[in-house]
Amino acid sequence: MATRYAELHDHTDFSFLDGASGADDLVERALELGLSALAVTDHQGLYGAVRFSSAAVEAGLHAVIGMEIELLDPAVPDPHDLVHSPMWGDARAAGPHSRQYGGIPTRPKLERKRVPWRRAPKREDLRGVRARELGPHLVLLARDGAGYSSLCRIASAAHLAGTKGVPRFTHDLLAQHTEGVIALTGCRHGEIPRRLLAGDREGAAAAARRLAGLFGSKGSESAGSNLLVELQHHLLPDDDWLVAELVRLAEEVGLPVVVTNDAHYARREDRELQDVLVGIRHGLTLDESAHLRRPNGEYYLKSEAELHALPPGLPDADPLVRRAWTDGMAMAGEVAARCHVELAFERYRFPGYPVPRGETPFSYLETLCHDGARSRYHPMTSPVVKQLAHELDVIERTGLAEFFLICWDLMQFCRE
Repeated sequence: MATRYAELHDHTDFSFLDGASGADDLVERALELGLSALAVTDHQGLYGAVRFSSAAVEAGLHAVIGMEIELLDPAVPDPHDLVHSPMWGDARAAGPHSRQYGGIPTRPKLERKRVPWRRAPKREDLRGVRARELGPHLVLLARDGAGYSSLCRIASAAHLAGTKGVPRFTHDLLAQHTEGVIALTGCRHGEIPRRLLAGDREGAAAAARRLAGLFGSKGSESAGSNLLVELQHHLLPDDDWLVAELVRLAEEVGLPVVVTNDAHYARREDRELQDVLVGIRHGLTLDESAHLRRPNGEYYLKSEAELHALPPGLPDADPLVRRAWTDGMAMAGEVAARCHVELAFERYRFPGYPVPRGETPFSYLETLCHDGARSRYHPMTSPVVKQLAHELDVIERTGLAEFFLICWDLMQFCRE
């Protein structure tokens, strides 16, 4: 039996001022369309994962947890690598902090290497105080609990290393946290499509091989590949060509393909709301933001039949591309079936507490409690022994031994 299509690239309203539909609306629409699963891949973090997962579980839809990140573009000078001059003019002109900081630091004018697939700088924050060049996109999905932990660590580290609204996702950071993670090469703003659109096919192939090495992909013949080349078609003038080029590159490099629609709203008619959000994000009117909005209304949650009818302009004489599109739709369902993350917030789950060899968390807690009771009560009366046994029994039955050990450890730290 063929696997039903699953949408693996979907943005909720937690992709702030970009996604136009809430988790409940998207889940409801996915069920109406008969999708086997739906992923949440909000920009730069897992903000909407809990609400989305809860809505999906309640509705009986298989949820896939992920995010779409923007990698730090290596061709753009990293602000953290800029060298500050030790002095700037007279120390007296440097202000009261000159002794501490050695004068006013200056940023040297570094030559910015331009590559053809780079987009022009765009204002990305609401106040318009920051203009930066957008790095290549990459979609990351959690395959299991370990993968969810990896995504949490990636997002946390990137946001801590960056500034507000500008997390620093680097290839080095990704390399440290690939366990349980499946990667999709992203939309038109992924590195591979951007290089292809700029005519840099050699660079696109090199990027594909680099990512494949990073995520340990096993090749197109393996259903367990952890890197997949993403195919999308939104009826744009060059989409036919781009899909064909991505298919041929995937075949050359030995990677599987997967079809997604990069959905930003649940239904076609929600496009108008998304247009308004783009205007708000850039502080522009609808007329002024026309060049920043998506070119059409095809970025909605589509059914398997709608996607199967795409791409309409591919030449019939190229069976490789048509077969790849069909296989990519089936692969989407297979990838979703591989992803199982149970957040289960209704259960208490505590971090493991290290205990001495031969002890369990409860036996170690029991020992500590009896030692503490003997030091506090002189003598150990029968009511004390009985009450302690009762409380330990409750702790054992509720599985809270590690919680109390952590509390004890914190108290020990405070006393020391």
